Amino acid sequence: MRLISHCTSALNRMIVAAGALAMFFMPVIAPNARAADSRWYVGLNVPVMFIDDSESVERGEAQMIPYRANAVNSYKTGFRVSGMLGYEFGTGFRVDGEVFFARAAIGDLTYKGRTTTVPQLGTIDIPGDHCIPVSGSANQLGGMVNVWYDFNAGSRWRPYIGGGLGLVQVDWGDVEYNRNEVAQGAANELAVLQAQAMTPGFASLPPAAQEQIRQGARARAKLPPGTVPELSGTDTVFAYQVGAGMGYEVTNAITVQLGYRLLKANQLEFTGRNASAMATATTEMQVHLFEIGVRYRF
Repeated sequence: MRLISHCTSALNRMIVAAGALAMFFMPVIAPNARAADSRWYVGLNVPVMFIDDSESVERGEAQMIPYRANAVNSYKTGFRVSGMLGYEFGTGFRVDGEVFFARAAIGDLTYKGRTTTVPQLGTIDIPGDHCIPVSGSANQLGGMVNVWYDFNAGSRWRPYIGGGLGLVQVDWGDVEYNRNEVAQGAANELAVLQAQAMTPGFASLPPAAQEQIRQGARARAKLPPGTVPELSGTDTVFAYQVGAGMGYEVTNAITVQLGYRLLKANQLEFTGRNASAMATATTEMQVHLFEIGVRYRF
């Protein structure tokens, strides 16, 4: 019930924003709105979705140890279903309000450029990239207002181009991975440095003895499960898309289309806090959509 209520609230905000944008665009593109061939339409698109690898930044503090890491998220091929209600103005222009749901499974999560900072030593690099197991899917729920222009090619074929603005809610609540990973790397590095500094003649010890000291330091620095809090599952941000394609008028009422869209959502932020730690992850999403759709005029 909580999930349904949350999604309904987000959808209501998207519909309100879509309506406001539609009122803004309507006077601009509808000088001939009463043309004889102007009409309403409904549509359905079912695209295959590819999400570019996205760079994110994760930062926080766990048990008074600050940490930061750049991360790269990869996604598997996903899908999107969108429905729309629109109006053709008889001038080539049309505007529609679109609501969509999309899902793509997470492929890999790789941390790069991990660091921690302490007053005595400054910024300390944690060597090596670190790929961790991850499972689950990222969902999108969105609402857009789009403006399209259909070119009259003198036949039933109708090339089109356009774009839109709106809101998209990205939901990472289904994604599972060890949230302690970056903080644990920082804790390990600080523990090793401390152990080396406190061991007399460390540099002259045999390599095996040095490694044993390092392993013991890492074991003592082990963070309890759940030290780093769960991040908020969703964030809603403005998004934009551009696209082009080809429509074919099967009948005077029905048009089928093939098209491509590029959607971009920036500055997604997910945060969490508990008694011993705080964490924030910021990222963006760039989506490629190869779609097949149908429009019905009435």
